[in-house]
Amino acid sequence: MEKGKPGRKRKLSNLSEEEYKQISLWSGDGLNETQIATLLNVNISTITREKKRNAQFALAIKKGKYKAVQLVANKIFQNAMDGKETSAIFFLKNRDPDNWADRQEVNYNLDLKNVLTDARARIIDHSDHAPAHALKNSSRTPRAGEDE
Repeated sequence: MEKGKPGRKRKLSNLSEEEYKQISLWSGDGLNETQIATLLNVNISTITREKKRNAQFALAIKKGKYKAVQLVANKIFQNAMDGKETSAIFFLKNRDPDNWADRQEVNYNLDLKNVLTDARARIIDHSDHAPAHALKNSSRTPRAGEDE
C-alpha cells in the first residue's frame, strides 16, 4: 500500500484491485476495521465513510469476514461429523436453537386483576362461613385462667 503525501491522510476512493484483495484478506484474517485503518494509514472514520460511499470497498471487507466465518463454520461442522462432542453441541445450538438451546423461553400472560379479584372472593367467602367467636378471638391468645 502506498503512502500519501507527508502530513496528509490518503484517500481510499482510487484503490487498485490488488489493494481491494489485500483489504479482503486482512478482514478474512480477523483484523477489525480499526486495524485495517491503521494498515491503510487512515482514520477509522475514513473507513466508515468509505464503506458508505464505495460499494466495492464495503464488499471487500464483507467478503473477507464472510470467508473467515465460512472457514470456521466448515471446521466446526467437520469436527462435529468426526464425533467431537463440543463442536457438535455448538453446531446444533447455533443451527437449531429451538431444539438445542440451553435455556427455553416461556412466555406467560398473567391477569393480576382477575387473580386479586378471585383471592378477595375466597377471603370474603371464607370469613362468611367462619364462626363469629373464631374471628373475634383469633387474633389474641388467651391469658392464664381465661377460657379459650
